[in-house]
Formats: sequence, structure tokens, C-alpha cells
Amino acid sequence: MARAGRILAKTGLLALKILVSASLVAFLLAKVDRSSLFATLRQMNPSAFLAAIGLYLGAAFLSTLRWQLLVPHPIGARRLFSMYLIGSFFNNYLPGGVGGDAVKAYYLSKEMKRYGAGGEDSVLYSSLTGAIASVFMDRYVGLSALIAISVAVFPFGIRYLEGASMEWPVIWAIPLIALAFLSVSVLIFTFRVGERVRFLLNAYRYLHFYRSQRKALLKAFAYSLAIQLLGVLSVYILSKGLHLPLSFLSLLVFLPMIILFSMIPVTVSGIGLREGAFVFLLGSTGVSPESAISLSIVWFFSVFVAGVWGLLEYLRYKKAVFGGEVQ
Repeated sequence: MARAGRILAKTGLLALKILVSASLVAFLLAKVDRSSLFATLRQMNPSAFLAAIGLYLGAAFLSTLRWQLLVPHPIGARRLFSMYLIGSFFNNYLPGGVGGDAVKAYYLSKEMKRYGAGGEDSVLYSSLTGAIASVFMDRYVGLSALIAISVAVFPFGIRYLEGASMEWPVIWAIPLIALAFLSVSVLIFTFRVGERVRFLLNAYRYLHFYRSQRKALLKAFAYSLAIQLLGVLSVYILSKGLHLPLSFLSLLVFLPMIILFSMIPVTVSGIGLREGAFVFLLGSTGVSPESAISLSIVWFFSVFVAGVWGLLEYLRYKKAVFGGEVQ
């Protein structure tokens, strides 16, 4: 009965997210000239689209190297890259179902068990705890770099933010986000909120163990900066493929805000929120709503297409498991 209730609750939440996404998309499409939107999309340069896919896969490989630094057991980059792509596939193709991070943690815990990780003498009590904690830390370091870039470019992008603040005080968004992130970090790493729960206590042991691994964390942060810059470069190339008058600096200012806004868990894969953020923020630079939505769509589809590799890795992995061997 309890399991049926959880399934019903997840189904209801997914239905609500789909409804919110559909409503936002319908609202945006009602406000734009659809013929102009399709005309802009038809201008997309195929070379730019392929370049964006290549940059996404390059960023995925760097993300794998970052994750490898944070996994509490030596596992090859090739194996982790496969897991990372599988997680991306679940995030992009099965939104609202099984989260990609949960899939990555599950497969990683299986790998760690194969190598005998997570024993009683380990800093962790279970491979699953270590796997989940490593996925969390990987996300945390990536988010740290995203916010660090936002803060670094803030003084240089004030003119863009002032233009976007005509209707809403967007100019305060970056300082407030940075302050909120710092506050939550203090609660997690200093006050250890929730450590009385056994699982969280074990996770805290992992996180605090890595506080002493400064070299690994600094290297992971450097990878994160490169990953975020590749993401901005990808969107910049797509904007040029659509012949949009956007500067790299403007995207460096606005894209982190768009990503953070899209992460609010009220829609399916950020659909609707992301397009709305593109329209609102890029509109302050003179980009038309049709062009802003077009850029958001081609960016989404470049990631979506790149995710096909994750499907191939997932099928290969399942075949290897059922065949009795994981390569």
C-alpha cells in the first residue's frame, strides 16, 4: 500500500510538472510570431549544431574526470564516462522518472562493490553511501564553479543586468544566489545539519574526509570552470549559427542565471522555464522573443541528440550485465 502511494505521488508530481511546462510553452508561443520562430529555426547552420554536440560531449568527458577525482575508490575514466552518459540519457529522455544522478549512484555503487569498496575499515560504511555522496559532491563543485563565474563577470556585465532590470530587479539575482549558496554550504559543511540520521552521518564522513583533499578539490573546481565555459561557448556557437547578435560576455552573464532558473523543480527538464528565461534576459540585449526561443530550442536539442550515446552505453551495459561481465 505504501509503495502504491509513493508511485501515485510520483505520477501526480510528474503530471503536474508536464502541465506547468505545457502551460509555460503555450503562453510563450501565444506571445510570439510562430512563422518568424520557424523561419529563425530554419536558418540554423548544421555545422554549428554539430559543433555544439561535440562541445557537450567534450564537457561530459571533463565532467567524468572531475567525478573520478571525487569517487572514493579508483575506477577507470572509461567506465565512469559510460555511467555519466547513461545518467545524462535518463535525465534528458526520461524526465520525471528515474533521475540521472540516482542511476549514476546506483551503477557506481555496483562497481564499488565489485572492487570491495566501502568495507568496515573504509571512511564509508557502504558503497551506496559513497556513491551517492560522490555524485552530490560532483554536483556541488559544478554548481560552485557556475556561481563563481557569475560573481566574477558580475562587474563586467552590469550594463546587461541593468537592461534586464527594467521590469524585475534581476541585477540583485547573482549576489543573492551567491549568498544563499554560501549560507547553505555553511549549514552543510560546518553545522552538519541532519547528521543524526545514519545515512546522512555516513555521507558527512565522506564529505568531511574530502575537505582535507584540497588538491583534488581544486583540480575538480578547475575542471568545473572549463566545463561551464564550454557550455557557454556551445550556446555562443549556436547563436552564431542562428545569426543572432549576441556577444560572448552577454551569454557569460546570462547563461548561468538561465541554468539556475531552469533547475527549479517545477517543470519537466526545465522546459518552459528555460525558454522564458531566454526571452526575458536576452530580450534586454535587443534579441527578439522568436530568436531567444529558437536559441533555447536548438541548445536543448543539441543536448538531446548527444544523449543518444548514453542510450547506446546503457544497452551495452545491460547486455554486459546479463552476459555475466561488466567491461
